Amino acid sequence: MSHQDPGNQSRDFSQMTEFGIFYPLGYLVVALPKEEDARQVQRDLMTGGYDEADCQLFTCEEVVAAARRNLAENTGFLARLGWADEAVKAHLDAARQGSAFLLIYAPGDTETARALNVIRRVPFDFAHRYHRFAIEELK
Repeated sequence: MSHQDPGNQSRDFSQMTEFGIFYPLGYLVVALPKEEDARQVQRDLMTGGYDEADCQLFTCEEVVAAARRNLAENTGFLARLGWADEAVKAHLDAARQGSAFLLIYAPGDTETARALNVIRRVPFDFAHRYHRFAIEELK
């Protein structure tokens, strides 16, 4: 199912931006209060056919560092258009509370529904779906 080069397991998401702010088009960003739940969701998705590159786990420490850097480096007017900076702030707040994150490739409605069926088995803080012109908060 991987849409990425399987040899490229890099965690550099610098190309996933909108005016410099983190914006992973075609992905879900899911915050889960317990890292063990995030790991279980990742395992379940991979059992169902996802590749590791399409369902990546990030610890709270990784997200705090990345979100702080992203917000500090992108303070201009264009970076503040839309809701992307507010989403990154929500990611930072959840990470500060200890939440782990999954970045799940789900470009269409079918993939999103499939991922949510697994995600909803455990408590989660939020799931953001990144569309071309909007960020949707899923329940």
